[in-house]
Amino acid sequence: MSTNGHGGGVARPGFRMLTAGLLLAAAAWGLYSLDSQIQVFGFGASGPDARSFPRLALWLLAAVVALRLVLSLRSDDVPLGNPVRLGRVLAVTASSAAALWAMPQVGFFFGAAGAGIVVALMLGERRPLLLVLPLIVAAVVTLGGRHGLNIPLP
Repeated sequence: MSTNGHGGGVARPGFRMLTAGLLLAAAAWGLYSLDSQIQVFGFGASGPDARSFPRLALWLLAAVVALRLVLSLRSDDVPLGNPVRLGRVLAVTASSAAALWAMPQVGFFFGAAGAGIVVALMLGERRPLLLVLPLIVAAVVTLGGRHGLNIPLP
């Protein structure tokens, strides 16, 4: 045992490890699916294309998160605590993943609005007026993206 009272092993997993693990998994999935998500019509050019910046950003995210995870293996982490709070975190994560998965089928507006409502409910919002706010934000982003910026949203 060391002088500070802690052994030399790995600390008990907690929120930092859970968050880093989810970020690392998302970055790995992003790198895996990047070629199918961003279509590039090349004409034989060997320079950077539309996938270059997202690929660089995902590799940097994965490297920084992996480094942070390795460096914090022996440090104390905030315990996961109450299963209800952990359930809320997992519900928000699952609703966001489900919204991203369903967007090609149901469209950007319904996916973003549904995820926004679930997040508001998980954060404890019960006022009906504020539960309408995700619908308004999704509508503004959808209309602004499609008509203002000409972004082809699903």
